[in-house]
Amino acid sequence: MVGWAHQTISIEEEEKKTLLEIKSSLVEFSKSYNGVENLLPSWVVNDGSSYCDWERINCKTTSFSSAGDNHKYVTDLSLGNMFSMNESDYHLDYASKGRRGIIWPLNVSLFIHFKELRRLDLSWNFIGNTFLVTTGLEKLSGLKNLETLNLSRNFIETNNIFPSLSQLASLKVLDLNISKFRIPKNMEELDLTACDFYGTLQIQELSHLINLEKLDLSWNNMNVTPSIEECMSLTRMEKLVSLSLGSNIFNKSIISCLSFLPSLNTLDLTGSIEFGTSSYPIQEVPDLPYLKVLILGQNNFNGRLPIEALASFHHLEILDLSFNNFSGSIPSRINQLSSLNGSLTNDEFCKLKNLHELDLSYNMFDGKLPKCFNRLSSLKLFDISSNQLTGVIPSSLIINLTSLEYVDFSYNKFEGSFSFSWFSNHTKLEYVAFSSDNDKFEVETEEAIGWTCMFQLDVLILSSCNINRNKGSVIPSFLLYQHKLRELDMSHNSLEGQFPLWLIKNNTMLQILVLGDNSFGGTLSTSSYRNTNIKWLDVSRNHAIGSIPNDIKESFPSIFHLNMSRNSIDGVIPCSIGDLSALTEIDLSHNRFSGEVPIGLLSNFTFLSLLILSNNSLHGEVLSRNFNFSPIYGLQLDKNRFTGKIGNMSALYYLTILDISDNFFTGLILDDRNKISMLPPNLWFLDLSKNLFSGPIPFSLNNFKRTKHIHLDSNKFSGSIPISFRNLTEVLTLDIGNNYLSGRIPNFLGELSNLRILLLGKNNFNGSIPRQLCYLTNATLIDLSNNLLSGAIPRCLQNIARPSCQAFMQDSHFLDNGEFGDSYYYRIMLQRQIHGIFYKFSQIFSLSPQIGGIRDKVLFTTKSTSLPYMGDVLDIMSGLDLSCNKLTGNIPEELGLLAQIHALNLSHNMLIGPIPVKFSNLANIESLDLSFNSLTGKVPSELIKLNSLAVFNVSFNNLSGRLPERKAQFITFAKESYEGNPLLCGLPLENECIMERPGPQPSNKKASDEEWHDMDMASFYGSCSSTWFVIMLGFAAVLYVNRYWRRWWFHLVEESMYTCFYFIYDSVMKV
Repeated sequence: MVGWAHQTISIEEEEKKTLLEIKSSLVEFSKSYNGVENLLPSWVVNDGSSYCDWERINCKTTSFSSAGDNHKYVTDLSLGNMFSMNESDYHLDYASKGRRGIIWPLNVSLFIHFKELRRLDLSWNFIGNTFLVTTGLEKLSGLKNLETLNLSRNFIETNNIFPSLSQLASLKVLDLNISKFRIPKNMEELDLTACDFYGTLQIQELSHLINLEKLDLSWNNMNVTPSIEECMSLTRMEKLVSLSLGSNIFNKSIISCLSFLPSLNTLDLTGSIEFGTSSYPIQEVPDLPYLKVLILGQNNFNGRLPIEALASFHHLEILDLSFNNFSGSIPSRINQLSSLNGSLTNDEFCKLKNLHELDLSYNMFDGKLPKCFNRLSSLKLFDISSNQLTGVIPSSLIINLTSLEYVDFSYNKFEGSFSFSWFSNHTKLEYVAFSSDNDKFEVETEEAIGWTCMFQLDVLILSSCNINRNKGSVIPSFLLYQHKLRELDMSHNSLEGQFPLWLIKNNTMLQILVLGDNSFGGTLSTSSYRNTNIKWLDVSRNHAIGSIPNDIKESFPSIFHLNMSRNSIDGVIPCSIGDLSALTEIDLSHNRFSGEVPIGLLSNFTFLSLLILSNNSLHGEVLSRNFNFSPIYGLQLDKNRFTGKIGNMSALYYLTILDISDNFFTGLILDDRNKISMLPPNLWFLDLSKNLFSGPIPFSLNNFKRTKHIHLDSNKFSGSIPISFRNLTEVLTLDIGNNYLSGRIPNFLGELSNLRILLLGKNNFNGSIPRQLCYLTNATLIDLSNNLLSGAIPRCLQNIARPSCQAFMQDSHFLDNGEFGDSYYYRIMLQRQIHGIFYKFSQIFSLSPQIGGIRDKVLFTTKSTSLPYMGDVLDIMSGLDLSCNKLTGNIPEELGLLAQIHALNLSHNMLIGPIPVKFSNLANIESLDLSFNSLTGKVPSELIKLNSLAVFNVSFNNLSGRLPERKAQFITFAKESYEGNPLLCGLPLENECIMERPGPQPSNKKASDEEWHDMDMASFYGSCSSTWFVIMLGFAAVLYVNRYWRRWWFHLVEESMYTCFYFIYDSVMKV
């Protein structure tokens, strides 16, 4: 017995020693990853406690030998997510660290000391191939009692390191999410999510897993088309009750194949079946009599749906048809219905009393809600958001469904008022969402005086729904009694009063608070509202004043999203913001901040991905230092007073948006010695405009092959356009106007086939306009004005302004002026617990990747004014500006074929000839400026067909004749549009057109209504010259014949000469 005791003690010491070795390895890696050292603080050497009391450890008494003992052994070791990663962190670290060999050097052989280990969780850690190959994962095969192994969300990518897992005889649950491996047998639960099979998995391989109860094959991009033999082999899987095939690319034959799974009660086909444009295969509906859960979301179903098949699923509890293209009214009948394109009178559908979850969101249903829905008394989740439903929401629909836990009626076309008092008896209610973009819908919370809420919400979303509009837009009073809120969104409601920061104090678990776009005022004092759970705070677009509290770190130590934009906050940005180590996204734009940016704001953050400080009065040399690696992807410092030069930013590998426009940055933008840009290498949007940069444009911009928008205008750049610009094959916007650039416009610009906007105005370019620019068929805005260009206008410019598709509207980076997106994505999903009695809410919220984008913006002169055009408008606006050059020749008639153009400016050149009559084909023209040229002829009367023309200017030319009739748009043009043309007549000018006097007309000629001003000018000038020549010749003949007159003429000339001589002489002498 003494020997057994010593052996027990030695095993206890061995397990404790092993745990401390694991901690030591973990802490050592954590120092290099995020600098955190205080991990597993309860794991200490000599504190008198048992290691079974340490965190993340469970122990149980097991039988050690046939003699038995009562010692507790480690049976559960939970080391998952030791570095507090979330989904976005994982994908970022996978690219920036996991692929660079930065992994946790854990010795896997340490775990063989835990002989009684039942469960091992190593998920969400930096485990990679190196440690697996070095230490040998096959050593885990010694854990004969291991039942659950979780290695998900690591960086394991090797196929040949898992064969030994088949030796784990007791293994029942294996989770290798985001891994590649071979399938071990003897599984009861198998999670193969996102293992990148890509069609390599054979169904017959699965049929051998006869003990399998749950199988998850989602997110694998499998495109298997099973044969009938393979389908029949699935009958061996008699115990399989849950199957998830989401996010694959199965052929529709998979539907009939599922009928061979006799015990299936849970089926998830989210985004997994390709039907093309055809309807659901009605003849292939699987026969699944025990089905309780059917999830068919994100499959683009349309047309006919075998909804009668739902009647055969008598035990159906969960039905998810979200994210499809169903249309028409929501039907109430099911037994004879074959389409979702109309409403019926029977109510078979509403007799599904077992239905717990109904998700019809993100379809195209319209009409009113069926009244019989109020009979679905077991309904817990009811989501009809993002449809086109109309009418008033009946009160009985809400009042009778007292089991509701999750309600989302957002983004429909409901009208009328919804009273929150209808929820007064809903004791289980946890999630309510009523976001709207319909001004006819409003939510009332104060309508029924004295009603009492019996619920405690987790999530409340009341965005854009006119809260208490008829009650003075007050904050809902029932919120005073809410203490469990995790997410609260009351944005876009024009709510008034002081900022309700008491919500933070009352709800200690609050994580997301969105109060943007209201009329809240006052200061943002947070001293008495400490909340360690706040992650997301948005108070933008209000009337906040004062300064940011210095103790913001103590108030919100865990915040990672902070949006205070568009207020009236002043003062300096406190240094304490630099201590918010978890901060990921911050927007302080459109305020009154002054002073310098705290050093820590750009240097202390490990996770900072977005920084927006636009439209303030900040100053200092914020970019003068050299930057180290950072995950930041958006940096917007525009419209401030920053100065100094730009340091080396090439280490900012993930930076895609850089906007430092409208500041006072100076110096050259240099390349290093290897001609590599010191700007970030992966920029998608670059705006350096309106600064004081000088010197040549850096040659290394040729590295920006993925850059779509380049703004270098309004600086002091000199030299020519670098040849490296020919590599900007993806560029949409190239604005280098208002600089000191010179030389000829290079021909290779015509090779940039994706170019939409080319702005070269206000430089010193010379030579002719390259004909190669005619190849820019997608270009909609071209500005070559205010240069020294000469020669004729290329006739082929008729080919521009013909884009094949929209570019700015489809671009995912574009959001509202560089601010945080209001539509961040978070959602509380009801966790499906099919075998349990209760339903549990689990929090799943993630940030939209579109937060912090910017919309492109350019200045273009139209209607005699330089106007800004931004975002989607750039897909509509088109114009050509060649003004203020030295262009010669006639205006090409072919320009009249630019039917989509809105602005054409050819003014201040040396153009001659008539105004082309084909300009009457410019159906969309709004501004036409031909002034200050030498054009001749008349103003074509056909131009009165231009119904969109708002500005028309032909002043200071040599035009003549009667002006077009004053009707349509021409009645709006004043005399300033025509001045400087003395031979023009007619209103609005003061010159009246003189009619020719009527006279007898020869009988053999047509009557003519032509007037004097319709004469042939060439004939007029020819006749005048001939007459003058004849007069002079006659005078000379008279002098030659008459000697007396000749002598008199010469005497007159001589007297005139003497008179002029003495007059000039006397004048000079007097001086």
